[in-house]
Amino acid sequence: ELQATGISPVEDHPPSRGHMSDTVVGIHTIGQTPRPDLMEDLTGLLGLSRFEMRGALDDLTRDQIPACGPGGYPLETRLRDGTPVVADAAFLEPHLQDVIADLDGRVSAHLVLCAGSFPSLTARKPLIQPVEVAVAELSARGLESLEVMVPFGAQAVPSARKWEAAGFSCRIHVFGESVGKPFTRWLADRLAKTSADALVFDYVGFSAVILERVGAEIDIPVFALGRLAIDALERTLQTL
Repeated sequence: ELQATGISPVEDHPPSRGHMSDTVVGIHTIGQTPRPDLMEDLTGLLGLSRFEMRGALDDLTRDQIPACGPGGYPLETRLRDGTPVVADAAFLEPHLQDVIADLDGRVSAHLVLCAGSFPSLTARKPLIQPVEVAVAELSARGLESLEVMVPFGAQAVPSARKWEAAGFSCRIHVFGESVGKPFTRWLADRLAKTSADALVFDYVGFSAVILERVGAEIDIPVFALGRLAIDALERTLQTL
């Protein structure tokens, strides 16, 4: 989930504010609200003064959230008391749909704050999903081979399947495996001889500072799903 958005590619582009301060956007987290940490980042990036935020797990207790089983797509989030939880994308999808439907009549657009794949989500208003935006952007640039960073080991196989199903070849790296060495140095060592077209952070949560350092250490473009989604939302709002 978004804690500090990344940049796409390595250079960050300040958004133009325009009329967006008067626009209401539905913000959807896969966990529970309130999440002032998420909204601070978004309001700073987009200048939004009006938003409504909903969490897919808002109406559930911890006991009502099943563990992600074999073959699922595990997504990490947290409850409103800060308790971390891992839930399956398939379990979260209908709950996300409910909160999107609840806000659809009151907002101009929706942003899902998660890099997971939710193919069945629908809305009458524009609906921004980071992975869909990323697939479209990378495909439009003609990129085919990816180095993909995921936050924890259980996401490695599902993430590879996701990108391969979208038409890319990929090699997965797990953030947690960098223990004992500075992350940027660890990643640069792993990518020193890469022939891939780009590095993709398959996670809406790496900081811009880390991404800038990574970009300075490696020779291929760096993309972050959080930044791509923010850019897509900005473009969408400018057309409304």
